Order: sequence, then structure tokens, then C-alpha cells
Amino acid sequence: MKPIFTILFCCLFLAASAQDEDYYRKIYTKPIGAKPYNTESLLKKFGDIKVHDRWYVGVNGFVRKDNNTIDNDFDGLIGTQSPTVSSWGISTGWVYKEQWNIELAYDRSAIHNVLMIYGDNPLSYQMENDKNNLILRGKMRLLFGKPSVRKSAFWVSAGAGLVPNSGRAKEFMEFSGYRERGRRLGVDTLYMSSDTRISKSMTGLVEASAEYVIKVAKSIDMSIFARKQWGIGNSITTDLVYKVNGVETERARIEGDGSGWNFGISLRYVFHIGYDFSPLNHGKI
Repeated sequence: MKPIFTILFCCLFLAASAQDEDYYRKIYTKPIGAKPYNTESLLKKFGDIKVHDRWYVGVNGFVRKDNNTIDNDFDGLIGTQSPTVSSWGISTGWVYKEQWNIELAYDRSAIHNVLMIYGDNPLSYQMENDKNNLILRGKMRLLFGKPSVRKSAFWVSAGAGLVPNSGRAKEFMEFSGYRERGRRLGVDTLYMSSDTRISKSMTGLVEASAEYVIKVAKSIDMSIFARKQWGIGNSITTDLVYKVNGVETERARIEGDGSGWNFGISLRYVFHIGYDFSPLNHGKI
């Protein structure tokens, strides 16, 4: 009887070992020393890596050229110009299936007024508002390939923003001079004042933009963009009064609403990526 029990015990042990081996068998085999599978490597093994959604934060650097307007030049005595200055901002955004993007941005960027006084020694004075802009953008990727695949691509967008204003008085300046009437008529005393103020109410802006987004690494994107902005309401105004011999003869106003162009670069860090696992649910594994 003892040999029979020994044989039965061996058979049961082999059967249990076979079940354990079958239960714990490896589904994905990799060569010894190779890196273990992760989400990207699994999706790459079975086709293009599709992204469901992702979140990012970014830092933006750009140059801004905004246009201001003047309604009177005092017979060529004064004028204005469009300044070009450097600015920066931060942003955060959500991308859905690599086709749609919502972005919220804060730009530390001034809206300007520039007063030019012409003559033998031309003078230029540049005034600016409080530099705060909050913008919400909606973006769409121009598809030239497979959707939901993260890669370098062109995007177009439209947005709207708010420009908070403090209502502060900025600069008050006075200028005086003399002008000959003729040899026997003497001279005229000329006087001009310039009073610059920031709006007391909030103003706005709308924009359209185009950008090329480059995938630098798994968690890093770089964007090169151009934006056209249109101001809604004047954020900063400069009122000018011109007097001859103490008598007011003309008035003028320079207005800045933020309309103009922005050109710059954005560097973005992707802190969350949600992958599309649908290829793994169609019998491909």
C-alpha cells in the first residue's frame, strides 16, 4: 500500500504545480535585462499612443506692439507711435484628445500711450497702464494625421480677456516755449499740459492666434505663437491742452485700448496625461 500512496502523492503534487504554473504564467515576455513595460511602451507595442486628455502649466515670453491713437496733432507739433516692449505671462490648460484645448492665461503686459513732441529737439514720453491681463482661450488643432496622437502640430485659437484698471492718475506734465510773430510783433508764449490717467472701469480684449506646438519630451512642449488682439474700451488716456498767450486754443487726446500684435514662445510642463486604452480592449493583447 505504501508504494501506492507514494505514487498518488507525487501525481497530486505535479498537478498542483502545473495549475500554479498556469495561473502565474507571464502574458508579456521580455528579454532578460530589458526595462519593464509601462503605459507608453504597452500602447506603443500595439500601435500609436493615443491620449485621452492632459493638463499642463506654462511660462510665456513675448514682445508686444500695441497701437494708440491721437485725434489732433496741434498742426504737426505732437504725435504718437506704437511701442514694442517685452512682456511675460503664465498659463494653465487642458487638452482633450489632442484636438481641443482650453487655456487660462495671466499676462504681465502693459498697454501704452506714447506722446511725441516734435521740434529742434524732439521729445518722447511713454505711459502705461497697470499691466494686468486675464485671458481665456479656446484652441483647435489643425489635423494632418491621426487624431488623439500627441505630436508636433499647428493650432489656431480665439479668446477673450479682462483688463483690470485701477483708475490712478499716472503723469501730469507741463511744457512751455516761445514763438516769434515777426520782428515788430514780438513773441507768443506757448504752453501745453499732458494729463494721463488709467480707466476707472474694467476694459476687455478679444484675440485670434496661431501657434506651432513642438513636442520636446514626454512632459515638455514648446509653442511658437503669434496673436492679434483688439481692445474693448480705453485702458489709458492722455489729455492734452494747448494754449497761446494764456488762451486755450486746442485740445487733443491719446488713447490706448491694447489693440496690436504679440509674438513669442511658451514653454509648457505636462503634469498629467490620461491615455486612451481602447486598443487594449479589442483583442490585441
